[in-house]
Amino acid sequence: MARRRFEEPGRETSIRPDRIGSLIGRIVQERLVRGFADPRIRGMVSVTRVDVAPDLRTAMIRISVLPDRYGPRTLSGLRSVTGLLRRVIRDETALRRVPELEFRLDDSLKRDAALDEAIRAGLADRGDDPRDDEAREDGEHSEIIDADGTRESPETSGRKRTFDETAGDGPEPSEEPS
Repeated sequence: MARRRFEEPGRETSIRPDRIGSLIGRIVQERLVRGFADPRIRGMVSVTRVDVAPDLRTAMIRISVLPDRYGPRTLSGLRSVTGLLRRVIRDETALRRVPELEFRLDDSLKRDAALDEAIRAGLADRGDDPRDDEAREDGEHSEIIDADGTRESPETSGRKRTFDETAGDGPEPSEEPS
């Protein structure tokens, strides 16, 4: 089999499926934002990932639906408008063959949130709260800058400064005429 001129030796995958997947994802997301007449497509629907097969015949579109209870119904609604979406993709791109679209619910966001919550719960059981550490680190080195450009530490903010404390900060107060 002859190798193409610009193909790297040893590279068996192409970036073309990734580029087409990105293009399809943008087009489908734009169409989702505009909405459909199908009442089954409800909630906040977003495209999280598009995987295109190396032969460019199928595209797996992973979607996230909030709230979760609308997920299965929205998925069936999207499967019914697949023909319309393929036509929109064909009209907006120069693809010779538009891939078959398959929709799947993406629960990776839910799993990530559950993992984050489990980590926070585990740290809270040990008595460690990473948010407290961040607040302490931020508080040690923070300064408050007023509108007039003067700097204050968190300890002095909120209390009124005396004339002696502001002596070097700006112009001297002028004397009022008697």
